[in-house]
Amino acid sequence: MTTSVWRHILRGIKSSIIAPPVGTGGTVSAEYCYSVYLRHMVIADQHGLATSPKTIVELGPGDSLGIGLMGMLTGAEQYYALDAVRHAKREENIRVFDELVKLLKSRSPIPSGGEFAEVLPTLDDYSFPNKILNEFKLAQTLAPERLSRLRLALESELTEGPIRYLAPMGRTNELRDNSVDMIISQAVMEHVDQLQDTYSECFRCLKHSGFMSHQIDLRCHDTAPEWNGHWKYSDLTWRLMRGGRPWFINRQPCSAHLGLVKQTGFSLRAEIKQPGNFGIAREQLASRFRLISESDFQTAGIFVLASKPA
Repeated sequence: MTTSVWRHILRGIKSSIIAPPVGTGGTVSAEYCYSVYLRHMVIADQHGLATSPKTIVELGPGDSLGIGLMGMLTGAEQYYALDAVRHAKREENIRVFDELVKLLKSRSPIPSGGEFAEVLPTLDDYSFPNKILNEFKLAQTLAPERLSRLRLALESELTEGPIRYLAPMGRTNELRDNSVDMIISQAVMEHVDQLQDTYSECFRCLKHSGFMSHQIDLRCHDTAPEWNGHWKYSDLTWRLMRGGRPWFINRQPCSAHLGLVKQTGFSLRAEIKQPGNFGIAREQLASRFRLISESDFQTAGIFVLASKPA
């Protein structure tokens, strides 16, 4: 084994003894949350889906609830944030909320390039989506009394009201059948261990004609020098690398996600694949990945948009 692999194994062993620190290192930037949510909405609109969801579920919000707060600031009435660990702090949520309000009031373009160059999915046009968020709609959603009500909700424990934080352990059982308009996630589904159960729960709680929108990062997440290097490790090595961490990456390729989406009963509306460059050679694959398709072998990420049939 290389020095790098041993280093990851030692981190895994350490995580079995000492609880990993809370925090994911993402979503604390209001501009990032603004960019992600609007990208998902623009693509949903391009594929004929409703872009005024009233009830939103976000999977894995991370260090702030900013992506879901964008949904609330643009018209949603109920937001559920589901996470395996409760990362987001009240102060961060309020700061991000206030900054999102400023971005929307100024109708800022969707951030891209520079520090946002790797934010996916990509768009052809990053101008503010006036078609989706016209002046009349924003005047309603950003009305002072509405902003005050939402900000006040953020100062609570988020166990009830228009913003509910269902963590730890992402309690989907608290969501009623056929009650949700949209489910959104950004670089989260690659961390889910029980993928089939999670897609089934998405299907259960979505309304008919509701949709889910997931950007899935299929890369190694710094577990190897190559983007697809996580597929070269044996199952034993991978278990040692994970250790006691409550979330890691599930190593499932693109086809596993697409297959489960269709198997669950969703209508696939869009699949936007992102290719990987400078990966490992096929002969370096661990035995369980040896028969992976060429398409999977070259796909480093995918945006999945799927609706529940009417």
